[in-house]
Amino acid sequence: MKDWIQHGVLVVGHGSRRAEANEDLREAARAICERGDFGLVEPAFLEIEHPNIAEGFARLVQRGARNITVHPYFLSPGRHTRGDIPVEVSAAASRYPGISYRITEPLSAHSLVIEASVERIFESLDRAKDVQSLGLSQYDAANVAAGRMPALPGTVYLVGAGPGDPGLLTVKAVDLLESCDTVVYDYLVNPEVLAHVQSTTERIYVGKVGGGRHTPQRQINHLLIQHARAGKRVVRLKGGDPFLFGRGAEEAQALVEAGVRFEVVPGVSSALAVPAYAGIPLTHRGMSSSVAVITGARGGDGAYESGAFEHLASADTLVVLMGVTHLREIANDLVNSGRSAETPAAVIRWGTYNGQQTVTGTLGTIALEAERAGMRAPAVIIIGEVVQLRERLNWFEQNLGVVDEEELEATLAVAC
Repeated sequence: MKDWIQHGVLVVGHGSRRAEANEDLREAARAICERGDFGLVEPAFLEIEHPNIAEGFARLVQRGARNITVHPYFLSPGRHTRGDIPVEVSAAASRYPGISYRITEPLSAHSLVIEASVERIFESLDRAKDVQSLGLSQYDAANVAAGRMPALPGTVYLVGAGPGDPGLLTVKAVDLLESCDTVVYDYLVNPEVLAHVQSTTERIYVGKVGGGRHTPQRQINHLLIQHARAGKRVVRLKGGDPFLFGRGAEEAQALVEAGVRFEVVPGVSSALAVPAYAGIPLTHRGMSSSVAVITGARGGDGAYESGAFEHLASADTLVVLMGVTHLREIANDLVNSGRSAETPAAVIRWGTYNGQQTVTGTLGTIALEAERAGMRAPAVIIIGEVVQLRERLNWFEQNLGVVDEEELEATLAVAC
């Protein structure tokens, strides 16, 4: 605002040996400048820290201020606002004839400050009531006070563990893993994620491996209900996102029918993360503006449903999960549905792990290329022109060392 060009504001705090306290005043001065649209604002300190009042006043004059408002920032009215500050400001102003100044009333008794204080008190009381009513431990209560909500007794949390890289785990997922009593986890959960679980937590493996061990869904549902009814804090840890081909909705329905409280904690889906780690953006201006995500295997028996891709052939980018076993049929169906056999395609195995492996080709060649490379599950298939961008954007695999595939699978087997 042009009207304020010659007006300066000096925000005065006490000054402390603690750097964070002094930075709080500087941040307040920046916020006052922005919110008030003042052109000239400087912080100053009564003690210890610099600039002091004389130095801050001088800076404003040097910057062009001709009238200055001195604002005591949460200082005591008696000792500072009506004692030290007037004396020091008067001495500073005496060096600059023609410069006018005024000192504001202190904030301490302002009605809005009182209202804000009352609000904070009620927030604290409400949080304390929550802690008491939920029967949380002292450890959990400390987490609540710090703004972190631990797992609650008698509750099931359907948590997405992400695609593999433990760095992609959400903050909320970590909080729940650190505070749960029972964790029920799948085959594709990276064992490093389980490092967040306490040593006293019960770990139950219920993974499903194609052609291998299999835990019936009904049994998994029963486990979740049983442990929650026993007052346990239960984390159901699922690879990727629980609601994207993760059967999370089926488990949620079972919990609803059993009257068990639950929450869903989304995870980073392999449909999004794995292509990114392979240097393949799912959308790109002028190349892809639509994405379709589909499973390549029928739920239950894992068979391929012929014709399932007919209505998706027109999508710019196709992401196929759980489809590497039926890759040849998928490619043929897409070509028969009108997709060019020259459409770029990629298969990414163990995406986001250090053992990530990627094979590229076209719809006409990708099945053969994948067979030659020995690509098997778990793998994500990407079909579309965006696959071409991998040649320039392949950031992850270029920085990887060689990781033995048997070693990677043995590492996962340890958690099972």
